[in-house]
Amino acid sequence: MIPFNYHHLYYFYVIAQEGSISKATKQLRLAQPTLSAQLRQFEEFLNVKLFIREKRKLILTDEGHKVLSYAKLIFDIGQELKDRMVDLSHQGRPHISIGISNFVPKTIVDLLLNFILVSDGETYIQLKKDRMDRLVRDLDDHIVDIILTDTPFEAKLSGDIRNKFIGKIPIVFCAHPRIAKRLKNFPKCLHETPLLFPTAPAQIAYALKEFFYEHHIEPKIVAELQDIEAIRRLALRGYGVAPLNLLTVKEAPSRQKLTIINAKSKKHVYEKVYLISKTRKQELPVVEHIFKNFHLDHLLSDKAEQSVKN
Repeated sequence: MIPFNYHHLYYFYVIAQEGSISKATKQLRLAQPTLSAQLRQFEEFLNVKLFIREKRKLILTDEGHKVLSYAKLIFDIGQELKDRMVDLSHQGRPHISIGISNFVPKTIVDLLLNFILVSDGETYIQLKKDRMDRLVRDLDDHIVDIILTDTPFEAKLSGDIRNKFIGKIPIVFCAHPRIAKRLKNFPKCLHETPLLFPTAPAQIAYALKEFFYEHHIEPKIVAELQDIEAIRRLALRGYGVAPLNLLTVKEAPSRQKLTIINAKSKKHVYEKVYLISKTRKQELPVVEHIFKNFHLDHLLSDKAEQSVKN
């Protein structure tokens, strides 16, 4: 019988994550026959069947799930060790790797970065913007330490996942002053009005659709865009009304101005923002500081300005 080998455990771990030996070979840079042989040796050592094959996929057995839980724990701790010790160029400095989901406005990202650097200007920051599913996997693998997103995370990973609601930001409907003058009696004035719409699956896209449905409004969609800054610039050129969060409007560069057409309305749509992190054996102080002290509410004034400079 072969001795226990952590290489075998790691090969199993990668195969389980990828769902097939062929996909795992690309990450491990091993030939498929070699990897298949390593997996058989590991199963023989444990005297259990770790996978069953369904069509072209490998499905974990009950025993396989148990082994995977141990493998994740072992390699999570190993990744923590690497994160803390391997990068000697930043030794002694606080560091954090932040994942940003694709639909979080740049203004909120800027506020978070400013909060971190004001707290400690020596902090070394790494920023990664990606799809939420990839960021969650990176969080599970300790590639990112914290995620800034517009949606909470509900599914369970191998470890404990923490969600924190850090604030809701009013969505204001903005337009070029020339267009805003014609738009009275909000929100009915938006019916058949040209509108620059954020692309789904952004949380705000769903919230806006519910708002329009509730008030029997059918705007004329000019464009659906993921880039909030592109929406703002098209609004400045007079192509339509832009639903933007209040922080994005207030923090925009001061050259031209957009008019908020719903400044006095009590009918609001909100964009919510969350932080997500995974509990570690030894928590990063900078992550704990963010979770305890970073809030958006104090950055918002009680009333939106009717006209703001861009």
